[in-house]
Amino acid sequence: MRDSEAEVANDGLEEPPVSTWSRARRDVAIVLWPSFLAAAVMTMFFFAVFDPVDLGEGTALAELVANHNAGYALGFFFFWAFTTLSSALSLYLVRTESQLSRTDIGGPRP
Repeated sequence: MRDSEAEVANDGLEEPPVSTWSRARRDVAIVLWPSFLAAAVMTMFFFAVFDPVDLGEGTALAELVANHNAGYALGFFFFWAFTTLSSALSLYLVRTESQLSRTDIGGPRP
């Protein structure tokens, strides 16, 4: 069968390429993407209620948040840092859960 005949036989559908990401690279994506989305939502809700310029008045951040956009950016990165820590902790607990289940924690000690 020629290539064109094979394409017609498969209705022109090609199989997607197999992912070759390493485990570490997948872990980074698993942690950063959900934390980015959560930080974006948290930023929207937080700054719908609070004004970053008002929050910075009388503090060391007053000069940094004199512009609304700078305040929004600082708030977003603050939320992203904390949600990244939360996602990383969740991933760590999932990865180590299989190791914990292999050991008999509640059983009698030898």
